[in-house]
Amino acid sequence: MVKGCLLRMGYSGPLNNANYLKACFPKPFKFFIHSVVHALSHRKGGYVVMKDYQMCMVTTLVLKKKYIFF
Repeated sequence: MVKGCLLRMGYSGPLNNANYLKACFPKPFKFFIHSVVHALSHRKGGYVVMKDYQMCMVTTLVLKKKYIFF
């Protein structure tokens, strides 16, 4: 489901990696992803790369699915 959402959002990077680059998204989604990474993740640096669990958060928000954020 995550890879399908990435394709819908226009991601232009490799899909088989566990890390996704924020620069490979179109401009409207860059700000959305930037907000998710800063607000909902526990990272202190490295905001250019998204991990797979962060992409699951973005996917559920884009597709309006249920997700329990702990």
